Amino acid sequence: MTTGTAATSPRRERVRQATVEEIKAVARAQMAAEGTAGVTLRAIAREMGMTAPALYRYFGSRDELVTALVVDAYDALADAMEAAVEAVPAGRHAARLRAAFEAFRAWGLEHPTEYALIFGSPIPGYVAPETTRPAGVRYTGLLVRLLAEAHGAGALDPARVEVRVPAGLRRQVEGFRRRLDRADLPVPVLAFGLGAWARVHGLVTLEVFGHLAPAIGDGAALFEQEL
Repeated sequence: MTTGTAATSPRRERVRQATVEEIKAVARAQMAAEGTAGVTLRAIAREMGMTAPALYRYFGSRDELVTALVVDAYDALADAMEAAVEAVPAGRHAARLRAAFEAFRAWGLEHPTEYALIFGSPIPGYVAPETTRPAGVRYTGLLVRLLAEAHGAGALDPARVEVRVPAGLRRQVEGFRRRLDRADLPVPVLAFGLGAWARVHGLVTLEVFGHLAPAIGDGAALFEQEL
């Protein structure tokens, strides 16, 4: 026979999770209105009709809430990019990389608040803990994996990839390669990939933060040129 406590535990957990998601939604709305540094638990509690002590049962501090939002944002970005890549048949290396970058831009434009949270100005007093790292490296890990697949299949044009890598940059890229544990990626290939990532990331950041619009309006054509 199921006890009353056991029967109601799943329901209580659903209610708790719904409250957590509502707190996150209100926090994102605050960020959209006040900037990423504008989140306060007291303001969220007022918005939700809760007392501050009651809200602290869900998140022990502002930083704990921000960390949850950071992880959610990174995971949502990676989910979008991975889904776009999976929709392209294996072996179509250029198309798969294009799909990843296009999904990166689309997600940023559709979620400017979350994009600002993970790629914008640091929130004063907040230092992201190590627990955000697994989510944070998912999207870059996908890009490295696509680069390695293309290189392994011989799909990269050596004349385009064998870029000159100055000694200082070579040392940095070699260190990065060791941290990635990707001895299969030659330094020039990895340097090429880093450059491509930086160009796309920078361009999307300019567009999401509204810096391209005064010059050219919609940034789609320039983004297509960079791809």
